[in-house]
Amino acid sequence: MRQYHMISAKRMGWDQIYDYYLFPTDRYTKKSALAEFYPVTKETMKNNGQWYKYTAYEFRGETYYDIIYDGIYDESNLLRRGFTKEELDNM
Repeated sequence: MRQYHMISAKRMGWDQIYDYYLFPTDRYTKKSALAEFYPVTKETMKNNGQWYKYTAYEFRGETYYDIIYDGIYDESNLLRRGFTKEELDNM
């Protein structure tokens, strides 16, 4: 059964919305999967009126506030989580 690294990427904004990305373990190591998310420096203005820098991540044209490595999941677990066989076969 095929296995995948799963990475959760938190979208920008106050809402706790995440996108989930899978990387087949036969093609990616944990390090190479995480390296797909490019760190970029952003700035935000705090309540005190000062600008502060922070690191965000870009992947496939989207910018994310944070990324989390969730571990390795096998195909059957991902199918139970709502991924389709077609999605998994096309990775």
